[in-house]
Amino acid sequence: PPPPPPPPPPPAANASASTGGGFTASAAGATDEPKKATDDGPDHEMFVGKFAVGYLGLTQVPLATGGPNAAARGNVPAPVIGVRYWLLPKIGIDGGIGFGFAGGSSETVALNGTTTTVDNPSATAFAAHVGVPIVPAYAKHYKFLIVPEINVAFATQTQQVVNPPPNLSDITRTGFRFDVGGRVGTEIHFGFIGVPQLSLQATVGLAFRRDAYKVKQDQPNAGGSSTVSSSIGDTGISTSVQSDPWALFVNNISAFYYFP
Repeated sequence: PPPPPPPPPPPAANASASTGGGFTASAAGATDEPKKATDDGPDHEMFVGKFAVGYLGLTQVPLATGGPNAAARGNVPAPVIGVRYWLLPKIGIDGGIGFGFAGGSSETVALNGTTTTVDNPSATAFAAHVGVPIVPAYAKHYKFLIVPEINVAFATQTQQVVNPPPNLSDITRTGFRFDVGGRVGTEIHFGFIGVPQLSLQATVGLAFRRDAYKVKQDQPNAGGSSTVSSSIGDTGISTSVQSDPWALFVNNISAFYYFP
């Protein structure tokens, strides 16, 4: 009978095989490296289940000005900084807070050289933002967004009265803002230049807004004292696009950085 065929040669030392779990291993198992499948997929899918930090908009918090008999409108800026987290590829959640403080002092120098320094009334403002970004469609570096959102903000200020008569208290000024509405726009990831973690979101919106302003002070009367106050309330529905050319950059474009 003819002799049996020779056995097949052993595999080369540098041959590789797939492990079936997204890794490629050499025969010695010493050069395992993850496949970069995400390089060919949409940038958005890389960050599902991860956090991003970013600027969520400049919120002007209402704060009353003027005296207890004649309230007027004012505001304190409180930029909202927050996070975005994608629960699913098409649903996420936004949350952010803003803080603003304004204060100072006034100094007067008399002819005799006497210097008088008076603290100006300080103002403190807080703002909170909650949104639910929804992604109807997305592609390689782009996603289309619909973002229902709510903003709540308030501010307060106390002005001390110098050498007040009996039963005359400090002047208290407050403000309140409530927004509910939605925004539509896009988020562009910079994966086309090798930085998919960075994105730029541009949106326009429509919202219902309620602003309230109030000034009050306890003043003396025949029976002791009573509270004198005045207030203003504004209600409206409007878009977020404003007439100022720089409003596009101030109010409607925000940047996010996603953690890897």
